[in-house]
Amino acid sequence: MSDEPVTYELALLHYCQGSYAEAGQVLEQHLQQEPENPSAWELKGILCHALCDFEVGRDALERAESFQPLSVSGKLALADCYAHLGMTALSEAVYYHLAQLPIADPEILARLARGLAMLGQYVLAADVCQRAVRLDPNSHNARYGVAFYLAKAGHPAEFIQPILINVIALAPEVFFYRVALVTILCRLNQPQRAYLAIADATDEELKSLQCRCCIRRLVQIFSDAGDQRRAAICRQRLQEKPCCRDSKK
Repeated sequence: MSDEPVTYELALLHYCQGSYAEAGQVLEQHLQQEPENPSAWELKGILCHALCDFEVGRDALERAESFQPLSVSGKLALADCYAHLGMTALSEAVYYHLAQLPIADPEILARLARGLAMLGQYVLAADVCQRAVRLDPNSHNARYGVAFYLAKAGHPAEFIQPILINVIALAPEVFFYRVALVTILCRLNQPQRAYLAIADATDEELKSLQCRCCIRRLVQIFSDAGDQRRAAICRQRLQEKPCCRDSKK
C-alpha cells in the first residue's frame, strides 16, 4: 500500500502548525516518490509563497495546475507570485478570475482584496471587502477595508467619513481606526473634530503607531490643539521609527 496519504498529510500538518522547514522536508521526500501528486505540488507552491520564494512557488503551483485545477488558496498564492515576479498580466488574470467566484470565506476575500489593491485595482478591492461585509455585517475589518480602498481610489472624504464612524462604533478599541478618521477630517478641513477623535489617546496607543505620515499628522493636530504632552510623545515616536515606507492597511 502506498504511503502517500501519510506523507502528504504529515507535510500538511507541519504546514498548518507553522513548521515550514519540516513541511518542506517531508514534501521533498514525498515528491521524489510521487512526482505527479498535484496536492503535494500545490502545497509546496503555497509553502514557498509563504516563505517569499516566489519563483520556486510559481513553478510548483504551475506544475500542480498541469495535473488539476488549483484550490482558491493555491490560485491566490500563484497570483501573488506572478505579481512579485513582475508578471502583471498573468497576476491580473488570476485575480480577476477569483473576483468573479462566489467566495464565502472572509479571510480569502481579505487576501483577494489585498492582491487587487497591490495591482492598483482599488475599486474592485473595495467591492470585494463589501462582499465580506454582507457575509458578516459586524466585521469591522471588512468595513475598514471598504473605507481604506475607496480612499485609495480617490473617493471624496465626505463619502469615507461615515464608513469610518461606523467602523469605530463596531471596534472602538482599535486606535488606528480613529487615526484613519483623523486623516479624513483633516482632508475636510475640520481640525477641531480631528483632535476630538484622538484627544483621549493613551501613551501606549500613540507609541503603537507605525505609519510615519500618520504620526507626523498627529504631531500637528496635537500641537495646534495645545496638547503638547501628546505632541511630544508623537515626536519621540518619529525619532524611534526608522525612515522606511509608511505602512498601509
